[in-house]
Amino acid sequence: MQTLSQLHQPDNEVIPEEEEESRHTRRLGVGILCAVLLTGSVLGGYLFLRKRHERQVAAAAALEQTRKAAPKVEVAVDDAMIDGKKSVLGGEIHNISGETLHNIAVELQMRKRSGGGLEVRVVNPETTDLPPDGRTRYRLEVAVQDYSSATFSKVLGGDTRSAVAFKAFPGAARPAMEAPASKTVVVGRPAPKGEEFINTENNPGKIR
Repeated sequence: MQTLSQLHQPDNEVIPEEEEESRHTRRLGVGILCAVLLTGSVLGGYLFLRKRHERQVAAAAALEQTRKAAPKVEVAVDDAMIDGKKSVLGGEIHNISGETLHNIAVELQMRKRSGGGLEVRVVNPETTDLPPDGRTRYRLEVAVQDYSSATFSKVLGGDTRSAVAFKAFPGAARPAMEAPASKTVVVGRPAPKGEEFINTENNPGKIR
């Protein structure tokens, strides 16, 4: 059975060499184009992943460098003070560098009583610009019933509030709780019953 192409082409027709070569060239070009597109997509994905990895490494290195850098700030972290139903968190910030620090703030991590999740609070001190050897205090009041603990996290500064190298140490301690007032309890001595009595030299017991 002859196909449609065979019906339109004599059996003895020979495809010219130039046309065969042209078809071969087109097929080769299509193959090369597909290979280039595939290679480009693979290379593009590799470059994207490499760039992302480089950014992650750079960010981690910057954070590590900040930790290892000479501290610019000392922070005295006070014990939490209880004021009625409020917990008062605070401390002192001291600029120990030779430069003026701008837009200073501190970051605290608050542990919620409900669910135990962490909440980050950025607290502005009384003065946000500190000259060399300058000092300022920060303070935050929270409800005792809302949070179970608070942890000092970092010092922030600059226009972008980036991390500033610091060292922290304990500040003011929580005042000791007052001891309960002493109370004297007087216990009455029971009265003698019947012929019961206490033997003394002046009141000897009878021997029967």
